[in-house]
Amino acid sequence: MGLHDAGDPVWNVPLTGGTLQIPSTPGGVRAQLDPDQLSAFEHKLARTPGQHLALVVLEAAIPDDARTRDPDGVARLMSGDFTGVTDESGEQIHLPDIGGDATVWVMPYTGQGTIEIPATIGGVRARLDDARRAEFDAEVATTPAHLLHFTILHWATPDEVAAETDAVVAQLRDTPPRAHGDEAVA
Repeated sequence: MGLHDAGDPVWNVPLTGGTLQIPSTPGGVRAQLDPDQLSAFEHKLARTPGQHLALVVLEAAIPDDARTRDPDGVARLMSGDFTGVTDESGEQIHLPDIGGDATVWVMPYTGQGTIEIPATIGGVRARLDDARRAEFDAEVATTPAHLLHFTILHWATPDEVAAETDAVVAQLRDTPPRAHGDEAVA
């Protein structure tokens, strides 16, 4: 596996023998994989629900020698325990707290009750035209994997739902809600 570019987002991963710096984005991982590994990675990346994408990126980014040197540490990480893992600025990484393995997410929508949106990169890609798909792919490539669920949510949310949400936020910004009787609610 090759080294990632110095400017790419990384995870600093504590393992036996020190801290290992690995790429945290799909693009950073792609740059270090051989063609066979890349194909398997792309397949898994496209089909994994957004809340689990950090583990897909982690699995592909950890070098074989680290797996051999600290199998228990790697197993801890792969179970979702990111204790001590930080980003390039030293901030602790937190994985999304979204349960389940569904390939769609159900979200509230005041106009219709709820809507279903794709929870996978492949599901979002299937909904986009070529130009928007290229924009989405570029954003996915550079987003740290522990934040990819936000990217999926943003791109999967239909424009009319996003517009309605934006209108509510603008209204709240212009006229903030007040507590009952102008008293603060604890």
